[in-house]
Amino acid sequence: MKFFIFLFCIFLTACDPIRIASDDPFVSRNGRVVFYKGEKFHGLLESKFEELEIIRITSYKNGLPDGAEKEIHSNGKVLAEREFSEGKKVGTHLGWFVDGKKRFHNEYLDGQFHGSQWEWRNSGSLYSYSKFDHGKVIGKKMWRENGQIYMNFVIHQGRAYGMTGGKLCSQVRGDQDGNTIQF
Repeated sequence: MKFFIFLFCIFLTACDPIRIASDDPFVSRNGRVVFYKGEKFHGLLESKFEELEIIRITSYKNGLPDGAEKEIHSNGKVLAEREFSEGKKVGTHLGWFVDGKKRFHNEYLDGQFHGSQWEWRNSGSLYSYSKFDHGKVIGKKMWRENGQIYMNFVIHQGRAYGMTGGKLCSQVRGDQDGNTIQF
């Protein structure tokens, strides 16, 4: 029985991926490929962004991001979750502000935006929504902080339809005291 426990412990240890810091002197890069001690890196790469108080942990295979990536704030909160396959972004990528409010929701296919892309302000208000088809935008909406839409268009047969600029139909101006003086 002790022999099987010993083998099981060895199996568990062998399954744990190597985890190294991005500033390790044996880490090098050639373009997008990460090497460790001269070999394409397999394992977890930990990158610290001290000014932001963030640690990013990225899974690598054959020197490219492959698998999960997480960004964790020094307070322990997860700020982003992403997925990669052979160096390309795939699936749904999610992000949050430090206070837990949504920051982004992006959908990828084969390294390109595909599906929905949402962005929020740190106040919690919606900032933008875009729809993509294999990396090409097919529609977009953007909101001001007060919730007013200032961009709203779709692309059909290579042409944009809708409101594509930031100008409003009704311009409102005010004086330095905040009083409305012109519509």
